[in-house]
Amino acid sequence: MASTKVPPLASSNRRIVPIWTDGLLAIGAGIVGGELFGRTINYWAAVVGALLVASLCNHVILSVLAGGSIGKLISGLRIIRTADLGKPGFGQAIRRWLWGFFYIVISPVLFLSGSDVDHLDIAGLRIVRKIDLH
Repeated sequence: MASTKVPPLASSNRRIVPIWTDGLLAIGAGIVGGELFGRTINYWAAVVGALLVASLCNHVILSVLAGGSIGKLISGLRIIRTADLGKPGFGQAIRRWLWGFFYIVISPVLFLSGSDVDHLDIAGLRIVRKIDLH
């Protein structure tokens, strides 16, 4: 990475594909987990547990190792540290992942109130197009 100038945030339209891809992946993992472990423990506990584990692996571990979740990597996006354009650290990725759950809860309120708040540059991280990193 030759430049240290922080690239612009990927557009909202560009970020839709990763949202759906990652969401469907987590839901699918939850359903599979519920089917596999639902007989030994409560079905819904197995669904939620599998969903959270898949989400953690996808959004935290994969982001630290590869620079983005499966959906982001497929759509040509990366998560970078705004400080030095590197991959996120584990603590940053955890904070961003937890913020995502909070954002899911408050987004209907933001939508109904007409607010334009977005979860940009959370934990010193930004979603950018891979092509903008060169």
